[in-house]
Amino acid sequence: MTAPWNEEEDKQLSQVLKKAKRKSTVRSILISLAVVLVTLTAIFFGAAQMVNHRSSETLTSEWMYRMISSPNEYESGYKDTRGFLSGVLETNTYKIIEGVPIPWDQEWTNYNEWWFPFTTGAYGGTSALTVSNSELEQAGYEYGRQYNPYNGQREMLYYIPEVDYNGKIFNDLSLLSEMEPGKLAEMSLSFDQSYSFEEVRAMLPAGVRPVWYWVDTYGERKGFQFEPREDGNGGTSYPLPMSGYGVYGFGIRPDYDKVTPEDFVDSVQSGLSRKDIYYEEYKQIIENLKKDKTAPEASDVRILGVVVTGTAPGLASLQGQSYIRGAVLGAVVDKY
Repeated sequence: MTAPWNEEEDKQLSQVLKKAKRKSTVRSILISLAVVLVTLTAIFFGAAQMVNHRSSETLTSEWMYRMISSPNEYESGYKDTRGFLSGVLETNTYKIIEGVPIPWDQEWTNYNEWWFPFTTGAYGGTSALTVSNSELEQAGYEYGRQYNPYNGQREMLYYIPEVDYNGKIFNDLSLLSEMEPGKLAEMSLSFDQSYSFEEVRAMLPAGVRPVWYWVDTYGERKGFQFEPREDGNGGTSYPLPMSGYGVYGFGIRPDYDKVTPEDFVDSVQSGLSRKDIYYEEYKQIIENLKKDKTAPEASDVRILGVVVTGTAPGLASLQGQSYIRGAVLGAVVDKY
């Protein structure tokens, strides 16, 4: 005998099933949200750790590279703007002229994980302002004075021995007599040949303070940069002097004024071991220093020039020194 159909019981069963389904759906949604939150937290935490590591590596790389470049220029602080797996390191630099600091430059370095195709960054940049004038043009110069784009101060230039500049080499020593005696200045001196560190220390006058030594890292004086070439118009184009971004060396620091050639060799070898974005530069420097030896030594460091600071009368004592091939005035400040 078939049990009679009970509509009320069927409704109750249907409600129970719907309620159970709702609970199951809510539970599934909550579990999914929890999984998503945990996953996103792990991803962002991991990304933050990776960016933090990459930022630290970039900061160290820039600091170490500046140890062998940027004549008489020091870092004054930085700002780190971070995104997802990438960021921008903004570094501010300054110069010191006989104890007087001068804000000098802002540099931006983009960084990201090598496998991450996007970068949170700043693009573009600034370079030294090159200013020519009729006097230089009439004298046959193919280049003009360079000035810092942030403060309008002069930028220094450097001339490599044995390179033919067609006789067009700045010698600003005569300008010192036109300056007020209380003015302080920096000046790049380019020598007529390479000298040892000890020779340079001995031959500079007492009123001149060396703050940075330019090292010969260029190898053979052959190639596009160092030889005259046809300019395509029936004339000859001559090499241009090096700017502050194309020279390597070593110098004093605000908290450390005792330097030796060993400092330069150690800095280059340490930079090479990091295998960072400047690896090729470090490698080339090492190759040109050591030549046919297994590793460079302090005795392989030859000085092509020096950056000096002092008062106008003190720097004027360099007049008539036979070892000076070129002298380019840099930043000038008041004593007080």
